[in-house]
Amino acid sequence: MQTMSTTATATTVVRVPIVDATPENVRPFGQLLGDDVANPGLGIPFYQERVLEGQNIDFQYTGRAVIRTAKILPGYPPVLWLERHMRMTQLFVGLGQEPFIMVMAPPNHPKEAPDLDKVQALRFPAGHGLLLHLGTWHDFPIACERPVVVLTANSEEVVEALASMKGAQEMNQGDVFKISLPQRLKAEIHLELV
Repeated sequence: MQTMSTTATATTVVRVPIVDATPENVRPFGQLLGDDVANPGLGIPFYQERVLEGQNIDFQYTGRAVIRTAKILPGYPPVLWLERHMRMTQLFVGLGQEPFIMVMAPPNHPKEAPDLDKVQALRFPAGHGLLLHLGTWHDFPIACERPVVVLTANSEEVVEALASMKGAQEMNQGDVFKISLPQRLKAEIHLELV
């Protein structure tokens, strides 16, 4: 359960417990991808005796797809930024043996800020992934106790827009609408270990 408090500088601190990701609690934000085949039964005739083919994952993007990796260092920093994409269903997959955390709020377009009462912090097990719905507010994955490498599937326009920034500031370009929680909402999100 989330709690909110206000500091002396009038910043609201939203305290969000970290809970394990399940198909049910991920559903408002996207699709949990794990060690089971998504919608088995695709009719590819090769290897039928030993491979269960799953249906296509609904990764959507504009322009060219960009698949990258990123190594995230451990720690539980305050979440100061949330962003959304309206033309891409971004994909994050944890590689290796470490879990990762995603801080998210459900899509609420055309509103220009997330509903902080609906923010969740979900811990994805090692080897699992998340395909975000269009418009899901999210931060970049957070590592838990040890570094984690994530594979990300983006659009070229998103990567180019983020890389073109000269500094950390709000942005609305290249299918990235990123807001500063302290600046826009006078708030920041703190994660609570449970």
